[in-house]
Amino acid sequence: MLISRQTSVRALPWPMIPVLAWQRIAAGLSLLVRSFWYRAFLRGCGCSCGPEFRVYGRIWIRMRERGAIRIGRGVTLISRFGANLVGLTSPVVLDCRRGGRIEMGDYSGCSGAVISSHSSVKIGRHVKIGGNVRIYDHDFHSLDYQVRRGAEDQLQIKTRPVEIGDDVFIGANAIILKGVSIGDRAVVGAGSVVSRNIGPDEIWAGNPARLIRASAGTQSK
Repeated sequence: MLISRQTSVRALPWPMIPVLAWQRIAAGLSLLVRSFWYRAFLRGCGCSCGPEFRVYGRIWIRMRERGAIRIGRGVTLISRFGANLVGLTSPVVLDCRRGGRIEMGDYSGCSGAVISSHSSVKIGRHVKIGGNVRIYDHDFHSLDYQVRRGAEDQLQIKTRPVEIGDDVFIGANAIILKGVSIGDRAVVGAGSVVSRNIGPDEIWAGNPARLIRASAGTQSK
């Protein structure tokens, strides 16, 4: 049973009141323990992690090199289904492969997102990354079928940095591909697949993503 934090206690039948109380107590304890543990883990790996770091549920962190992840102040990572009822399908994953770097700016956050880097993924301040978003700065396999057959596959994948500006909102289930730059205050619609650069204040949506509204507020043709 899941009850949102916005639920008024007065509006609930009596048997649900202790359930709500227990849910909030358990969630609070889990938040404290997991936030402390992952902050200590990141710092033990040589990564920077700012104050007010909050983790809901279990997250997955993998890195090949020390200091590959930088977390700013007030960052929130949500993996627990009950903490975001958008319909999370996986925990948060921070995956830094050989040479990869991930940076999340102050007061940014994500829910069930997978961020995988072979070069660099830089996320600005106050960025909201919706449920199940995927951000990849590389291909996972070579485009050459002959290369994919052998051990050289992972050595010949293409990678280009991803950069996301401040105050960007990325809707649920969107995919951001390698080499993409997203300008400040831009919005990416739910379920979009983004393979091109997005300018500041622009709204993009679709598969492949296209311009819906330009920065000046005019409709795209």
